[in-house]
Amino acid sequence: MEDVTPAPSQQPQPRHIQAPSAWLSFDQLELTPVDPRYINQVMTENLLVFVPTLIAVPIIGILANLPMLILLLLVTGVLILAGIVSFGRYRFAQSLAYGVFEHELLMQQGLIWHKKIALPYSRLQHVTLSQGPLERYFQHHTLKCFSAGSGNAEISLPGIPSDIAEPLRHHLLNKAAALRETAKQSQTPTQELTDE
Repeated sequence: MEDVTPAPSQQPQPRHIQAPSAWLSFDQLELTPVDPRYINQVMTENLLVFVPTLIAVPIIGILANLPMLILLLLVTGVLILAGIVSFGRYRFAQSLAYGVFEHELLMQQGLIWHKKIALPYSRLQHVTLSQGPLERYFQHHTLKCFSAGSGNAEISLPGIPSDIAEPLRHHLLNKAAALRETAKQSQTPTQELTDE
């Protein structure tokens, strides 16, 4: 049998433990907020939902012969709910940010519960862009990134400006493909044992 030792470039590199003081926090990374027009889109969506509701509730109440006090309470409740939901969606849209880094795509979101997601390019399977009618009007896309083995999007990021959405999608896919190619090339070929 022939003893084959890996070439120096294929030998495992030594690993060093980093002290917590050397760790880099998400908060230290500069992230890009989503397109400001996305906030305008969210406010437009709120208007499209709540204005018809605020018109319909009194009409239905009058047709149903509800007492005036109950009708006023109902309209007030809908107004309060509309205000809370609109403000919550507005603040959530302001919380969205992303960062395209050398080894991963980062995203942050959250109003009450803050969520920060890091998707390494090595796990990136495919990337989609979608654009609804309001997104078309406000000229932006929703970027969705799927990882290997997951049926749901790991990252769903609305508010990406149309002029950078497609280049960003290509960049992410190219990074993932390059990492897969590098991983393929670095795998050691199966050694066949031969008897001499």
